[in-house]
Amino acid sequence: MNEQNVIGLESAVEIDQVQIADDVIAVVAEIAALEVDGIVGTTAGKGDFVQALSGKKRPKGVKVEVGEGEVFIELGVVVKYGVKIQKVCLEAQEKVKNSVETMTGLNVVSVNIHVVGVHFDKEQEA
Repeated sequence: MNEQNVIGLESAVEIDQVQIADDVIAVVAEIAALEVDGIVGTTAGKGDFVQALSGKKRPKGVKVEVGEGEVFIELGVVVKYGVKIQKVCLEAQEKVKNSVETMTGLNVVSVNIHVVGVHFDKEQEA
């Protein structure tokens, strides 16, 4: 694995070890956020310039920091015009937290959501 953060999980049986790459956690978080009604996409913010230059295929707009059994997640999202942004973001935070904790067994400490854009439906403009 080239320069990926990987977290090891302890299991009841000491023979086996499970490792989860941070990119996997990012994909889970992105899919969970996109399932929330009112979020139309994720996108890289201004702080993801280095990620864009590195050429790595990562979920855009998702940053994951993994500690000792803990995960910190940041998402840049685009919301649909007309939705209540606070309500949509709270729902996305809960959905992402539950999905990552359920699928990985890790403790999600924080899910920070940055609204970086608003999507206007072309049919509404006419």
